[in-house]
Amino acid sequence: MYQEPEQYFEVLLQLVKKELDLYTRYAAFPDDVREAENGMHSRKAYDLERRLLFQEWNVFHKEAHQSVKSGRMLPFAYMLHKLGLTEFEKYCVCLAAAPELDREFEKIYAGLQEERSCKYPTIDLCIKMFSADTCVRNNLIHQIVRRKALLLCVFQEKPKAMESELSWKLKLQSDLIEYIFFYESDLVSRKKEYVLCLPDGGNWQGLNVNRQIAICLKHCLEGEAEERLQLLILTGAAGSGKKLQVRLAVQETGRAVLFFDLSKIRQKSAEQQRECVRDAVVRAVLDQAYLCFCHWEALKYEKDWDIALIHEILKNAELFFTTVFLTTETEEQWEEFLSFDFRTEVFAMRHPDIRQRIRLWKDSLIMYDPDEKLSCETLAAQFDFTPGMIREVVEAAAKKTAARGAEKIDAASIYEACHQKISHRLGERASRVNASYTWDELVLEEDQKELLRQACGQITCRYRVYEEWGFRSRLAYGRGVSMLFAGPPGTGKTMAAQVLAKELNLELYKVDLSGVLSKYIGETQKNLRDIFDEVQKSRSILFFDEADALFGKRVNVTDSRDISANAQTAYLLQKIEEYDGITILATNLLQNFDDAYKRRIKYIIHFTFPQEEQRRQLWKKVFPAQMPLEDDVDTEYLASSFDLSGAAIKNIAVNAAFMAAAEQQITGMKHIMTALQQEYRKSGKTLGKEELKEYYIYKK
Repeated sequence: MYQEPEQYFEVLLQLVKKELDLYTRYAAFPDDVREAENGMHSRKAYDLERRLLFQEWNVFHKEAHQSVKSGRMLPFAYMLHKLGLTEFEKYCVCLAAAPELDREFEKIYAGLQEERSCKYPTIDLCIKMFSADTCVRNNLIHQIVRRKALLLCVFQEKPKAMESELSWKLKLQSDLIEYIFFYESDLVSRKKEYVLCLPDGGNWQGLNVNRQIAICLKHCLEGEAEERLQLLILTGAAGSGKKLQVRLAVQETGRAVLFFDLSKIRQKSAEQQRECVRDAVVRAVLDQAYLCFCHWEALKYEKDWDIALIHEILKNAELFFTTVFLTTETEEQWEEFLSFDFRTEVFAMRHPDIRQRIRLWKDSLIMYDPDEKLSCETLAAQFDFTPGMIREVVEAAAKKTAARGAEKIDAASIYEACHQKISHRLGERASRVNASYTWDELVLEEDQKELLRQACGQITCRYRVYEEWGFRSRLAYGRGVSMLFAGPPGTGKTMAAQVLAKELNLELYKVDLSGVLSKYIGETQKNLRDIFDEVQKSRSILFFDEADALFGKRVNVTDSRDISANAQTAYLLQKIEEYDGITILATNLLQNFDDAYKRRIKYIIHFTFPQEEQRRQLWKKVFPAQMPLEDDVDTEYLASSFDLSGAAIKNIAVNAAFMAAAEQQITGMKHIMTALQQEYRKSGKTLGKEELKEYYIYKK
């Protein structure tokens, strides 16, 4: 038996040298008698030497196999055995390995072949060296063609310029060379396309909400049949636990799992894709691992499947495996594109309900000692995350917390990580509004503020009402929060939406209905469907401005346009009722809203023009605390004398601040009064001495 790889390779090279010497001396001419330097040698003598060499090869492989079984690390011998190569295929691999060990063989191979630049043995040379019998050689050529798929897993692909299979230069795959001669345990970790997961019994149980699937997969593994490949397909959203179920099913077998990410090879050329797949298949075989192809949906480009790559993947997998796992985020029936006769089982991952999400949040947060104010119930209600997404969010928040030097994960870190994890395309049809206002900054009648707080409660208390108190069973739909903000421009409708978003730590997206409506029948509904499909991924707040453009009084049907207009309105109401989050409709003209539509809105909040007391609060709050003001700033006079909206007051304050900054002065009444007159002029009004009183001196 061989103790070390060096001893093993020394014997291998000796055998290859004997092969080359025998071939050189007998050169495979068709005559029974061949001429050589040492005289005349008969075919009989050649056949005898050939048989003796075969016996040496057999002893070599047998002793190597015994060494591997006894625990010796001989990667080359292990590879020859695990790949199930025939005697001739092993012979070819050994000949191809010689130049990787000793460059002297490059010169020998070049001298034996017509193409002098060929430093590796060709199929033609291997066949001629293996046997002088014409019938045997013909059979070997047929074997090469029949088993080419397997050989491509071992040797680099033949350039397309070479037409004959016999001209194929047998150079070992680069990954195989690394494995054979420079064996490293971290070889897989350096491959971005795949990762090897050992049966380590990791801490996964807290993420497992689909335990039954792992049990079913395990039964499928126990019933493996040798005659044909079985495909075990897992479908579900990202982070739903597809790979987890595979690991749980496999771990009791004592074997590892190699996960191959098909999305990582999408940008590679067809040749590179095939090479990556073969490398992964061979590596899984050598590591005695099950093979799992992840992101199967990545094989679909636009509307068409990459059938050639699908066939390549499954053709290679079928060479070595009786069971292969596939995972995909879509539920399309791609099997119809396959011509293979495989057994398939499809398992759909169930999305965690709110109770499971609460447990997932608690299990993930417990090890990080979170802030007591952080509510897992609220997080579970606001973010419809999968188990994997929840774990990743918590880990990201923990890193943010550590970077700040804080001890406990707070709500700000968690919500920031949640929003970063959400992937949607809402920005294509809506503009994100930065929610920066708080309740204290919102100047509104107390009754209307209370309605806003009640709307917040419908989100924060969702778990208690719908789950613990059982109202979910009473409401098939309409569990979201629909709101109508009605009032003149500048009265705080957008600001109130920002307050809600900040209070609930949700993103706010403003949709301009004028950009959604279309004159083409059916196009408006499509635009609305796209918006609501994307918002479902984030549970963001949708703010529809100028909603009266769609929710006006229903028209009598006189033509197809009237039918379409009514259908558009009904469709938006339907999508609002189906959406579990917050939808806000804003209008300046409540009287234009149809009463039937208003009855289907949960909260109608009126934003009236601010009265004197409210204007007083607005003037006091509009200037930041750090902003210096002259002593002559008279907010009482401003509030009592000028009937302005909140937006107008904000514009005046900002413009006055810029005037003062440009003059390198502190903001005073002269800057405010100048800005105030400019604001009035925008609406065509001019202020006289009666309105300006003692500040008429600042008349511009």
